[in-house]
Amino acid sequence: MRFQVIKAINNNVVSCVDEAGCEHIVMGRGLGFQAKELKVINEEDVEKVFRITNQSELERLKRVFTQLPQEQMEVCTQIIQYACDILKRDLNESIYYTLADHINFAIQRQREGIYFTNALDTEVRLFYPQEYAVGLHALEEIHRMLGVQLSEEEASSIALHIVNAEYDNSLGITMLVTKALGNMLQILNHWETIEIDHESLYCDELIVHMKFLALSVFSDTHGDKREPAFVNLVRTSYPREFGCASAVADYLEENSGHKVSDEKKAYLAIHLHRVNRME
Repeated sequence: MRFQVIKAINNNVVSCVDEAGCEHIVMGRGLGFQAKELKVINEEDVEKVFRITNQSELERLKRVFTQLPQEQMEVCTQIIQYACDILKRDLNESIYYTLADHINFAIQRQREGIYFTNALDTEVRLFYPQEYAVGLHALEEIHRMLGVQLSEEEASSIALHIVNAEYDNSLGITMLVTKALGNMLQILNHWETIEIDHESLYCDELIVHMKFLALSVFSDTHGDKREPAFVNLVRTSYPREFGCASAVADYLEENSGHKVSDEKKAYLAIHLHRVNRME
């Protein structure tokens, strides 16, 4: 594929159109210099193509590349590629401008001696260990490449941006879900007839299930198949776990404003049964 140059954004980034006439942003070492001489860029000379169909998001990314220091964009690109490799999945390309903007602001605050605490630091470490590890790696790269040592709590903030890009949600939803997970775990830990076996092979599955349960409720996604016989079977077979699951559902309903189906309660109850030491 070949790209028709529109204009150079900086030394390594160019705005262009593909053979179908769709506008993209491409990144490659020295492409901005070459764009001044060349009208066309070959795909083999491109390291990264940002294929963003939403025009407002495309313009936002252009502004970020134009306004932020080039070395910050380079470290962000490396962090994002590292995250994709570690998590073994693609991230929504909006991460390039949201993360770059966050890191730029964090560096400014650091230089001005302004420090924020991340209220969700504990929850992020517990529920998103892989993303938190990416955040720690990001701090190392920022220090190595930019000479700025950000506080360790910034690893949690960076991790939230990664989680947001994984599940293609707004950062607000991601933060609500993360806070909810901590409170859901508190309900489980204080439920009289439930004792979570944190060493159980099924405990990680429970955490993952809770993440997606909270995400589905706060995002108000539907699609549950009505299964009254299944619900009644679980309610009868695992009454203690179903009662606890119902309490978790009540919390989610109160804080999200959305209904939690009986089927969702039943599936959570099954996961609780598998990790309950009191069975």
